[in-house]
Amino acid sequence: MKQTTRTRRMILVAALLILAAAAGVITAMLGSGGRLSYTEPFPNPSVSGRALAATSPEHRRLPQDFAFTDADGAGQSLSGLKGRVVLVNLWATWCPPCVAEMPDLDALQARLGGPAFQVVAVSLDRGGKAIVERWFDRAGIRNLAVHTANPADFPNALLPTSILLDKQGRVAWTGSGIYGWTGDEALATITAVMAE
Repeated sequence: MKQTTRTRRMILVAALLILAAAAGVITAMLGSGGRLSYTEPFPNPSVSGRALAATSPEHRRLPQDFAFTDADGAGQSLSGLKGRVVLVNLWATWCPPCVAEMPDLDALQARLGGPAFQVVAVSLDRGGKAIVERWFDRAGIRNLAVHTANPADFPNALLPTSILLDKQGRVAWTGSGIYGWTGDEALATITAVMAE
């Protein structure tokens, strides 16, 4: 009798686990437009719902400065990035939308990167440089340099967050969420700021 009761309980628990898993998959699919992964292509990758258009130069302000390090461990800051247009991206390897956005940022750096423009992807991973280098290698990220910052300095950061700085180091645009960085809207906005 005890064995029969135990068997029934195990079957009931297994059935409940299967139902819970099925409900989770259905909920995830409904909430993601039918996609099962953040890395699957999506016609409009912007999850912020905000247009990617630069603020007019007369309304731009300097950003709140913060410190970060490059791959050699040299200290850098936002205020030190003046002289060219820079797209700063705060991200982390544990953040699915950030990971989904990285290949597009890498492609943007390959396309526009040089003396007039740079993508500065600043990782907020606790593992620092080593974890970012491993992730870049596995993900095939070839054009972005490794930059890291202390995550404790960003207690309320919403990742990913991007900040487009003009040549004077002022904020031309900022937004949170995934953006299509090699799409027409982004390229037009960035190249217009570069042409100023």
